Amino acid sequence: MKTSLRQIQQDLRLPYQRALLLIALVPLFPEYISFFLVLAAAFFAYKDIRESKQSIAVGTIGKMMLVYIAYMAVTLIYSKDRLSTLVTIGVWLFFFLAYLILYNLLTDSDRYDSIMLYITGVAGVVGLIACLQYRIGFYTNGNPIQVWEWLDKIVYSFLPIEVSKTPYILRACSTFSNPNVLSMYLMSVAPFVVYFNFYERREGLRMFCRICLFLCLGGVTYSFSRGGYVALLILLLALMVLNIRHKFATVSLYALCGVLLIPDEVVKRFISIIPGISIGGQILENVTNSVGGSSGSSGGGGAGSGEIFNTTAEIINNGGADLAISDRYRIWVESFDQIADYPIFGQGMGTGVSEEILKGNGLNAIHTHNIVLELLLGGGIFALIIMLLIGFKAAKNGVELLRNGYGYSFWIGFAVLGFVGCFIIQGMVDYPLLTPKLVCNFMMIMALVERANILYVSKAIPVRQHLKKRLRKVKEAVR
Repeated sequence: MKTSLRQIQQDLRLPYQRALLLIALVPLFPEYISFFLVLAAAFFAYKDIRESKQSIAVGTIGKMMLVYIAYMAVTLIYSKDRLSTLVTIGVWLFFFLAYLILYNLLTDSDRYDSIMLYITGVAGVVGLIACLQYRIGFYTNGNPIQVWEWLDKIVYSFLPIEVSKTPYILRACSTFSNPNVLSMYLMSVAPFVVYFNFYERREGLRMFCRICLFLCLGGVTYSFSRGGYVALLILLLALMVLNIRHKFATVSLYALCGVLLIPDEVVKRFISIIPGISIGGQILENVTNSVGGSSGSSGGGGAGSGEIFNTTAEIINNGGADLAISDRYRIWVESFDQIADYPIFGQGMGTGVSEEILKGNGLNAIHTHNIVLELLLGGGIFALIIMLLIGFKAAKNGVELLRNGYGYSFWIGFAVLGFVGCFIIQGMVDYPLLTPKLVCNFMMIMALVERANILYVSKAIPVRQHLKKRLRKVKEAVR
């Protein structure tokens, strides 16, 4: 462990290592800090690229994303909220830097392993904060402490931005402002954390990687996001099925340990998808009123505080599910009606557009809670086609990696397909490109997908060759 840490310390003297680390650190800080981290990463990346005398390249997926950004600019002409569309274009253009940095720096497998280590570590820290938030809130009969709330109050007081005050009672959000956003981030990187756990080459950090994996999954657990739960369940099932021949016992043991450690409230939250829509709205309204009522009491720990905490389980297990399902259904129905009016080009990209449309029709929502509907509402069928092509190319790369041989190629292929699957699952109930940090994370993963295909497809050991090699070893052992 000490040797590995010393090696990492030495590596961080290199410009490209600093650039990779800065990109990986984005999820740990507020949205407005992420811009400065990417700029600093671009500075170090430029130093490395200049020293190596290589030209800046853009892959196929990168070109598709540039087409998507260009189409966003077209929707600015007729957008119902031009400021929101302009901001969205700016965010996507800026964080395209993250794609360029990684695509041009990850030129060999050692560099690829480095970014995987940093992603694993950051996911572990984000998950650890989420677990601590939930447990501290649970034992102190209060809401989870917002990590960056103190800084947000200072920064947003100088900006014309209104911060959401939604009371996410006992739902951890870690370094993010929303537990659903936390779940979307963790489930997007979880497949890569799994890959690095089973095929990482830094032997001295194996235990560290295992701990980060469990913390990452723990963060999803305490976000109480049902979309995250479904994505996590399918990821674990796929992991076991795809490793029946090789690491089925190991993977099954990890999965079983995880299941046995799941708290009762999490299980109830997951099965709360099934019950019909009944009293959810009334429960949440009562507790929200309790929050408002207790805030003015001296000390903040009277009967109101106890009442809030005692009904938390009811919100997580029943009311939250009923209300979320009913609200989403109404949002989707209204979105379909609006899409039917402008099916080809949409009404302008940006969540500000969908928020204006939905709120104008009596729905308190900032987006459609579905990536397909969000794309159709904002950019019409053209936006959806471009994003589908990006998704298809990413999935195709994953299949090529998976089929090319059991080894690094197989596990990275699993990670790529795992990301695509988790992105789609959560995209059916939320919008996984909602915030700047999520857009940056998406750009980063697209670069990882393209670079993995370049680095590992031609170097993978064919499955038959791998099995023959193992068979020879067994025969030698028998002799």
